[in-house]
Amino acid sequence: NCKEEENHEIATFWNRPVKVKMHMRPPPPYHKIPSQVRGKLLRKPGTDIKQLKLERESDPDWSPVLTSAISFADSLKHGACGHDPIELDVYSYSILMNACINRGSLWRAMHILDEVMPANGIEPDIVSYNILLIGLARVGDVPTMRDYFRQLISDGLTPTKETIEAVVDGLLNLGDVVSAVSFCQDSFNQYSVLPPYTTHIKIIEFSLARGLVYEAKRHVFFIQQLWKWKPNKYHSEEFCKLMELTQKNPNLSKEALQKLFAYFGEKLEESDFF
Repeated sequence: NCKEEENHEIATFWNRPVKVKMHMRPPPPYHKIPSQVRGKLLRKPGTDIKQLKLERESDPDWSPVLTSAISFADSLKHGACGHDPIELDVYSYSILMNACINRGSLWRAMHILDEVMPANGIEPDIVSYNILLIGLARVGDVPTMRDYFRQLISDGLTPTKETIEAVVDGLLNLGDVVSAVSFCQDSFNQYSVLPPYTTHIKIIEFSLARGLVYEAKRHVFFIQQLWKWKPNKYHSEEFCKLMELTQKNPNLSKEALQKLFAYFGEKLEESDFF
């Protein structure tokens, strides 16, 4: 028999709590993770030629679609179609970076941000960094992700909710729940920025599914701090609105959090709230 207890609706099977667990997928092949191949020569498939990863991704046969997109952008700069030369701006380069990310060309995206944009007098903005961080998060390349996060801070940029979401996703993809919880809290304390509410739920789900109940409760404690947050004269109207929406979000309410814990066979007691 399978039934649910009325108290916190914990599912049971033969009077035993059902524990929902999660198994991590294997990581991507090492050659897709920039930090794993930095400075290393990789053999080009079907040949004895060895190349750096950026050189390999720059080959026309790496991705015909990506090659066409970058060639078209270059033609605009030279007025190849009879028009006046068009200078690409930060938005244009960000679009090219996004194309690189979607074709699995992380090194080329990094090259655009680190080399191409500065060479053309363009300063990457937070959107450019977010695009790159999202790509790095997909393969769980936390070392490179952290380098670029520090770089955007040193460039005087302010992280956005997309920035925090990307970094947390990368940490969770690597299975580092502890760092994900800490980073989310530190970002709020240092930069007054929060990820989307779904990131909070994801952190708790990952924690519970991997048996890290303490980390799940640590993040619940942080959410309670958000409930009790009060604005002051230094907070912008936009940030105050974000905090108000977060505090009133029914998916982050006490009842919703208790139900989430119960789904994973754990209890969120009254003593866990302050």
